[in-house]
Amino acid sequence: MKLKNLLLCSLISSFSLVGCIAEPLDGDSADEGASDAAEVVGEGAEAIIGPGGDDGGGPVTKTVNLSCSITYPSIFNPNAAIKNTSLFGVPEDAKITFTVTHYYGDPGPYTRSVTGPLAKGQTKLVPLSHPGALDAYGCTAKATWTIID
Repeated sequence: MKLKNLLLCSLISSFSLVGCIAEPLDGDSADEGASDAAEVVGEGAEAIIGPGGDDGGGPVTKTVNLSCSITYPSIFNPNAAIKNTSLFGVPEDAKITFTVTHYYGDPGPYTRSVTGPLAKGQTKLVPLSHPGALDAYGCTAKATWTIID
């Protein structure tokens, strides 16, 4: 009977959300300035506690992931279409970094940065003119900016 209950519990838990608590690895220590209070805000967003710590007073760096795809408005005119799918608007002073991948792997991944702003749901087209741009097939993008308290 106990084995039957254990199997039923295992089956039920596989269909429900399960929370886990992580313990620090051997060699990790709280003395290294790492903060256990860092909190992820929204999907694909992270807040990094700055020099002011939890009490504020210091700058906070915010990073959000953006959607990125390659578009060809004309056959010889590739663009990186960067769309803000995050929960936050990207401010004017933000650095938007994107990495383009190519067929045949040549050139290797190409990384470039542009500046904001980029409102929620808005798309920014960035023309690609680097060597091998016509072989571009995908990209990834993120935006990073600093919030000063």
